[in-house]
Amino acid sequence: MFSFARAAFVAAIVATQGIAGTTDAIEAPVLEVTAGQVPDQTFSLSVQDLRDIAVRNIVTSTIWTEGVHEFTGVPLYALLQHLNVTGSTIQAVALNDYAVSIPLSDARTGGAIVAFAIDGQPIPRREKGPLWIIYPFDQSPEYRTETVYSRSIWQLNRLNIIE
Repeated sequence: MFSFARAAFVAAIVATQGIAGTTDAIEAPVLEVTAGQVPDQTFSLSVQDLRDIAVRNIVTSTIWTEGVHEFTGVPLYALLQHLNVTGSTIQAVALNDYAVSIPLSDARTGGAIVAFAIDGQPIPRREKGPLWIIYPFDQSPEYRTETVYSRSIWQLNRLNIIE
C-alpha cells in the first residue's frame, strides 16, 4: 500500500511538471520577426502569440514525412498582416542559421503556414520543430517543385523581412 501511495505521488509530480513544461513552451518566444533596419520593428513571438493571430490546418503529405499529416499553424500572410510589415522578400532562418529566401508572394491566402503542430501535437525539435514552414503540397502541382520544397524550412526561429 505504501508503494502504491508513493507511486501515485511521484506520478502526480511528474504530470504537474509535464503540464508546466508545456505551458512554458507555449509562452516562451520561438520566433523573431524583423522588418527593415528599425530596432522597434523586431517582434518576439511565442506559440500562443502565433495561435492568437490566426490558426489554419493543412492536411498534406511531404517529401520528408511518411503519409499524410495535419499541420497546424499561423498563415504566413496573416502573420505579416498582423505585424504590419512589408517588403519584397522573407529571409527565413533556422536554429542552425540555415537560411532561405521566400518571395512575399508566397504569403497569400491558401498558401504557406508557419506550423507549430503536427497531428495535434507540438513539433519536437528532433522532428523539425518547433516551427516549420509548410505549404499545401497536395493541393496543387505548383507547390510540388524543388523551389517550393527548398522554402519549406524547418526548425525556423527567425523571419527577416527585406525591402
